[in-house]
Amino acid sequence: MVRVRRVAPVLLLMAATAVVAETPKQSSTPPRELHRAGEHWTAYNSPDPATYPAGAKTHEIKAGDTLWSLAQQYYGNAYLWPQLWEMNTWVTDAHWIYPGDVLLVSREGTESAAVPETTGSPTPAPAPAEEMPTAQMTPASPPIPLATEADLYCWGYIGDPNEPMPNRIRSFEDVEVTYQPGVLEQINTAATNDLVFIEGGSSTGLVAGETYLLVEPGEMIRHPRSGEAIGRHYDYSGQVRILCTEETRSRGVIVQACREIAVGARLKPLPQLPIPLARIPELPQFCDSPTGRQAGFIVGAKNSTTTIGLGTLVEINLGRDDQLQPGDFLTVFRENPLPGEPPLLLGEIGVLTTENRTATGRVVNMRRAMQIGDRVEAR
Repeated sequence: MVRVRRVAPVLLLMAATAVVAETPKQSSTPPRELHRAGEHWTAYNSPDPATYPAGAKTHEIKAGDTLWSLAQQYYGNAYLWPQLWEMNTWVTDAHWIYPGDVLLVSREGTESAAVPETTGSPTPAPAPAEEMPTAQMTPASPPIPLATEADLYCWGYIGDPNEPMPNRIRSFEDVEVTYQPGVLEQINTAATNDLVFIEGGSSTGLVAGETYLLVEPGEMIRHPRSGEAIGRHYDYSGQVRILCTEETRSRGVIVQACREIAVGARLKPLPQLPIPLARIPELPQFCDSPTGRQAGFIVGAKNSTTTIGLGTLVEINLGRDDQLQPGDFLTVFRENPLPGEPPLLLGEIGVLTTENRTATGRVVNMRRAMQIGDRVEAR
């Protein structure tokens, strides 16, 4: 799990060039008390690159570099910057990095070892005492992003049915332009770059210059077996940046639209949702036993109420309280229709985000189609 560290900003007292990292929450001032390390100045005590693992890939920071740009360069996705930061824990403030310091960008070699081709049946591994022999079927896969930015910021989550969100879209600036005389159903939605009026201001916590998620309350989600209420599904419809605030009202601009944004959409502080970078595990083999760890159910799926396939976003009734973290994996089972037989293995879900008792995930491996109500088990 990515741990986001916070360091109180202080003033820069020594002359040095620091590179500002383009991250969602930017510090106003860089760290203080710089010291000379070799031929450059830095605020950090970076490790000797010679201590990095064999085959690791490194990058010497240059003027103009940011964690944002380096994540794009090495991982192909700027939103993976927290993964880069997590590999370099000596960088205590992600908003400031210094030319001359060396970052670890990959713990492994840049090229995967070639896998020799085999023919015939796989050779069973030697069986431990009193255990059934198992076969090693495929090599481990490399770490990959488990989602896209849209998967995290354009779907939603299961939350408190009465979650307090006092700020909302009141109306649109161009309502006169979209008004059509004689038409019963008027256009009453907004898209990217549209200006909006907001109910709520400084007295309800809105800050000019900040960006907020736009949230629309959806249906109640219930346990697929017991019918007990789990929570309400909230849809992310886009993002709005506050341009100016008064005490009880504000004005803003839509900076991202996942779909048409309606009057009444609620504002929610924009969370940091780093894309998990993980190695997708192999499916359990036919002879493997259940792990016995936390078990739950698929309770919702995006744009699907019947068949859930590879890549589908799903909701689970397990969360942080169950020690579930982004980047974890859940194996999906279904009860065997033949009495007394082991459950049927369906596939794997990679966890993307977690709430207290719920989580969102993506189907990353599949043997059979899934459905709401199928059981999941933590790996």
